[in-house]
Amino acid sequence: MLIAIIGTIIGIVLFLCFYLGFRTGLRLGTQTAKGITPEPVKNPVKAAIDAAHDIKQSAEDAKANKEFSEGFQALMNYTGDLPNDGR
Repeated sequence: MLIAIIGTIIGIVLFLCFYLGFRTGLRLGTQTAKGITPEPVKNPVKAAIDAAHDIKQSAEDAKANKEFSEGFQALMNYTGDLPNDGR
């Protein structure tokens, strides 16, 4: 019984893979026939490096935005009054 269930699951997964591959190939084929050049396939290693770079860049941007926000808030809160001790 377990073999039948696993076989059915593998069969469904393989069918979906072949179906999606066929649809993708058909879409790219029709675009090529219309004269539209498909974009090149990304190298998996390059895609992972680009994703890591984007994450690092977004963290740096968040830090810069926080510093800017704190400085801007200090400018907006400035009243020009002297502190209570007179200095």
